Amino acid sequence: MIKAQTWTKDGLTRQHAHCTFNLTKKMNKGAWKMTINTNIPTEKIKLWVMKVVEHSADGKTFQLKSKYEYWPQTIDVQFRLTYKKGDIPLDGSCSSNVEPIEELETATAAAPATILASTNIIERHEWEKDGKMFMNGKCVLPIAETLNDFYIAITLDQETFGIKNWIGNTFSEDSNGRWYILKNKWTTHPPELQFTFKITFDSDTMPNGNCAILTGGNPEPPSTQNPTPAPTIPSEETTTANMVIVNSYQDNNKMKMQATCDLPIDTPLESFYILLFFTEDTSDLEIWIGHEEQADPDGRWFLVKNSHDASLPSISFPFHVRYSGSVEPSGICKLYSGNLEPITLKPTTPTTSTKQPTTTALPITSTQQRSSPITITTRPPTRLTTTTQRPTTITTRPPTSPTTTTQQQTTQQGTTTTTSPTTTTPEATTTKQSVASKYDYPKVLELSILFYEAQRSGKLPSNNRIPFRGDSALGDKGFSGEDLTGGWYDAGDGVKFNLPMASATTILSWGLSQWGDAYKAAGQLELMYDSIKWPLDYLEKCWIESKNLYYCQVADGNKDHAFWGRPEEMTYTRDAFAVSTSKPGSDVAGETVSAFASASIAFATKDPAYSAKLLSKARTLYTFAKTYRGKYSDSVPEANPFYTSYSGYEDELCLSAAMLYKATKEQKYLSDAEGFATTNAGWAFSWDEKIVACQLLLFQETGDQKYMTPVVNFIQDFMSGSVKHTNCGLAFRLKWGSNRYAANAAFIALMAADTPGFSKAEEYKTWAMSQIHYMLGDNNYKMSYQIGYGNNYPRKPHHRASSCPDMPAPCNNAQQYSPSDNPQILYGALVGGPDENDFYEDKRDDYIKNEVAVDYNAGFQSAAAGLLHFALEETLPEAPPSKC
Repeated sequence: MIKAQTWTKDGLTRQHAHCTFNLTKKMNKGAWKMTINTNIPTEKIKLWVMKVVEHSADGKTFQLKSKYEYWPQTIDVQFRLTYKKGDIPLDGSCSSNVEPIEELETATAAAPATILASTNIIERHEWEKDGKMFMNGKCVLPIAETLNDFYIAITLDQETFGIKNWIGNTFSEDSNGRWYILKNKWTTHPPELQFTFKITFDSDTMPNGNCAILTGGNPEPPSTQNPTPAPTIPSEETTTANMVIVNSYQDNNKMKMQATCDLPIDTPLESFYILLFFTEDTSDLEIWIGHEEQADPDGRWFLVKNSHDASLPSISFPFHVRYSGSVEPSGICKLYSGNLEPITLKPTTPTTSTKQPTTTALPITSTQQRSSPITITTRPPTRLTTTTQRPTTITTRPPTSPTTTTQQQTTQQGTTTTTSPTTTTPEATTTKQSVASKYDYPKVLELSILFYEAQRSGKLPSNNRIPFRGDSALGDKGFSGEDLTGGWYDAGDGVKFNLPMASATTILSWGLSQWGDAYKAAGQLELMYDSIKWPLDYLEKCWIESKNLYYCQVADGNKDHAFWGRPEEMTYTRDAFAVSTSKPGSDVAGETVSAFASASIAFATKDPAYSAKLLSKARTLYTFAKTYRGKYSDSVPEANPFYTSYSGYEDELCLSAAMLYKATKEQKYLSDAEGFATTNAGWAFSWDEKIVACQLLLFQETGDQKYMTPVVNFIQDFMSGSVKHTNCGLAFRLKWGSNRYAANAAFIALMAADTPGFSKAEEYKTWAMSQIHYMLGDNNYKMSYQIGYGNNYPRKPHHRASSCPDMPAPCNNAQQYSPSDNPQILYGALVGGPDENDFYEDKRDDYIKNEVAVDYNAGFQSAAAGLLHFALEETLPEAPPSKC
């Protein structure tokens, strides 16, 4: 028996020990037997891989058998013995029905463990239950190689009363709970070990401390000496800013303050520190862009190290902090760069913080004015809310002074609801026009744009309207370090799939250029331009013209789908995947051309320079897609099975050429489009199949009947032909995202209805209305499949970010399978939809019916814009009655 750590607690001595055995053959559960003999009586034994079958009355002999099945290997059987310390030291031996490995106890005992890595506890969250205080903590420890055998040492600045964790067993602990040493249960792999734990404590402030990985020997008890209150900070101060107080609120009967510092920089920074000074005592700093390195015991200062690079023109540093007084503490933030050098800090004199109003229109600042402020009430910024539990409020108002107005009544889901009056300060002269319609199409547009903001990857703008989202995936890079940050996450995951992203951008841009009056009437025009610019800017980065290289995906779907958590906390390696001259991808490149070309039309009068830039990108990328032909999913296996290009690439080349002709009127593009076109009716309109869109564009541009006929046949198939309808009226093409296929077909029908030459335009409008109305409430559940519309909508979408509680609470697989509602409301998202029998269940783990995706919303949003356009023109037919 090899003895290791010994310690005393509650008057009893605890001895950690192990015996090592060599398993030369497979051992079934219970087949491996072992006996432990000690020279003195013991009170208790604790084991992990074995269980006690029988023991002597005096606790000197224990008969054990294995709890699990084992394959041939060398294995340590670790155990802990508890006994009353006397004059005779504990000793003992192990015997087994397998071969033991002899070890020199003196050599093992003498070998000290090596500290491989150490870090401060960076995330803490407390709560009270049954009169006890609990804290969740987290440490992120970098590792360079796979570790099979290691310890984790946790040192704390105050007494605690026990620890629970999920990756290690307690090896030893301090009698006062000032430190714990844990032995790993499982192997861990680079680049880091994320270690979360829960401790019990009894004080007014949460414990703080650090963690370390120990390898190579027996761990020694860590020092419990409190750290010096003076921080170690970089010597080069670059800028200082006052804290701007955004909000104060109560949290668990304690006051919290939300504030931010905006620190201008004149050069990008890869490594920096932010030092916060407060005029009053504070505690429990919550941050998102870095981690806490050091802190004053009274919370007068905190030193924060960045987690991500900072780009021009400034670092926006939001945070939350607790305080005990009746007035929020003021303070300053100092930005430092350079090497760490010790500096002793003195308390600073009080500073004046700028305070924002706590009940007002959330400010939106950019180079372009927005037309619709968001009204929020004073509360913790966990989600967008109004007094009517809606995320935003649009009101008809004059361009100069605040006005209180009441939105028109809208009949919905069999009831009449009236929006409460709201008072806002206008930020633009655009007003919302009232229209007569069964459902509130402006609200649909408003909410859908919010959903796309929730899908943003990269560094978010200062006017980010989604409180549960922050900067993420700032390290996305290409093969040669090309910047691939930005874009949209595909669905409820963290992958950027360019084929569906570009397809969604095409549909949204096409709808905007066709029905811009709808967005203007809804007060969403400027927000819509910003919405589509986000993926466009990313897609531009993906096209490396000088190398004939197009990045078509960032992150491996298999790796990503094994992770459940916030995008801001993704730690797996995010590889980039590309198509090239030798690995062609005409479909994904062609669809991106369509996105560029359609957006160049949408931006033509809004921003001519940006429009020209998009068109230039579209031209060169089209040449690449046309010259080097092939399916991207053949060249990039990682695209499978997520977005395999089943339909081939000719439909994307057809659409891209047709859209380029629409944008340029250059004959060569029309000739190409007609060469790629077919006269067969499309099976669907989706991220994969584009032929009906190409046919419709060609008819719009040429008036040739041969292109109109397949479009008519396509719409007819969805209206009353080969496509089955549910009993309540949804055109059901496929179970995966059933709403998506119906909404996309509705978009095509409305685009055809707005094109001269289609004789059944009124029927197309009515049918398209029936599909969108089904999704908004004309269904058997009288619910909206768009989250946030009305009062009855899905609460548990399959979506990682919105399933996570407010930071710093941990988010992991427990959230994926939790029966509770998502803590964050994913405003505007259209969930997958019902099955062919109208059955739908609001379950987070149902990724067929309840996932969301950027391509799900695109046709739905553009169809809503088309309906609003016809309503504004007063050419929208009477709404069809609900079939359920």
